[in-house]
Amino acid sequence: MRAELLETLRAIARGEFTTRSPVTPATPVTGATGYRSKPAELQALQRLQLKAGNVGKSSFSPVTVPVTVLPEPDEAAIEERAGLAADRVPPVYLDAWARLNHRKPARVSEAEWRLALDDGGRFLDSWGSEAAEAGWTPGELFDVAAGLIWRLAGERVEAIGADHVRLGDGRTIARGQPKGRG
Repeated sequence: MRAELLETLRAIARGEFTTRSPVTPATPVTGATGYRSKPAELQALQRLQLKAGNVGKSSFSPVTVPVTVLPEPDEAAIEERAGLAADRVPPVYLDAWARLNHRKPARVSEAEWRLALDDGGRFLDSWGSEAAEAGWTPGELFDVAAGLIWRLAGERVEAIGADHVRLGDGRTIARGQPKGRG
């Protein structure tokens, strides 16, 4: 670091900084105004921290590929979402439903997630109590790979039984049937 820059930084830290040249006004910003948030895939990234004891050891090797660490779920936000849905979602499904509403699963598109939330909300409003009485598990309803709400694709449930549901378009989805069948 240059000595004069270092001295300027120290002066700023002491509150003694005076400019050497006149300050000119900044160029006005043109274009779209307002805050634009980062895309969801960038919001989930956290900085990789290296422990000081590992640096300089013979076993240390630099990171050569990007590392993505998903942040821990925000338990307070999930609890708040569960509280908002507690009056209409059976308790057995409340945590899974709140978590699904809180964060989009990694391997689904925004459109798929929104459709699943809409289908899930309609299903829980109409059939949540019956599904709980029939013993449907949270995984059987919300699991991305095989959960019922991911397979509704905008279609309404017409009837529910212990081992299947019948949709308004005539399809039947068996309980535990993998996604892509039925």
